[in-house]
Amino acid sequence: MKLRRPFLLACVLIAAAAAVGVWAYRMLPAGATIAVHFNINGVADGFMPKVLGLALTPAIGAAVVLLLAFLPRLAAVRAGLADSAAAYGIALIGVAAMFLVAEAAIAVRAMDPDFDVIRWVFLAIGILFVVLGALMGRIGQNRIMGIRTPWTLKDKRVWDRTHRFTGRLVVLGGVALAVVAFLGAGHGELIVALLVFTGGPMMAGAIYSRAIYRQIAES
Repeated sequence: MKLRRPFLLACVLIAAAAAVGVWAYRMLPAGATIAVHFNINGVADGFMPKVLGLALTPAIGAAVVLLLAFLPRLAAVRAGLADSAAAYGIALIGVAAMFLVAEAAIAVRAMDPDFDVIRWVFLAIGILFVVLGALMGRIGQNRIMGIRTPWTLKDKRVWDRTHRFTGRLVVLGGVALAVVAFLGAGHGELIVALLVFTGGPMMAGAIYSRAIYRQIAES
């Protein structure tokens, strides 16, 4: 599975996140403490010294990108991923982009207490799900990404139909989440929207896969 180009681009995005952190570190006063965690109401409830707070997100992002790049090398999950290289690579880039958005949001919040980190991160999540949903129909049968139910893993036809169906729902859910975030819903509503518009399509896809499997078995 060739991931060299997507991996390099993901690394560039993580490096950009680190650069944002360095910029914010230099802009903030010595000894500053910044918010790194926010409750459901968007109120900061976790703080760190600026050097740790600004280094945390790029460090986690680098670890996640390395893990995602390494996973396809494992023999236990390699089967099927060769047909999903393009989709997997774009997903890898999308995850790295999310860490860049999160770091930028934390940096801006450190300098502007009125900046709404949660809203902008949720908007980015909505956009990411639009991209992921558009890719779902191009994912080959495998054991680490996609709707992995007993029925999709048993029958490639069930896998393909389930992912085309679910992909459309994920795109719609991502658009809906982005719209809700953009229109300025409260943070509680954003949490509910996240659960409904991201979890809902996955549940619907799992149920659909069983129905399709039974339909094929009976035909």
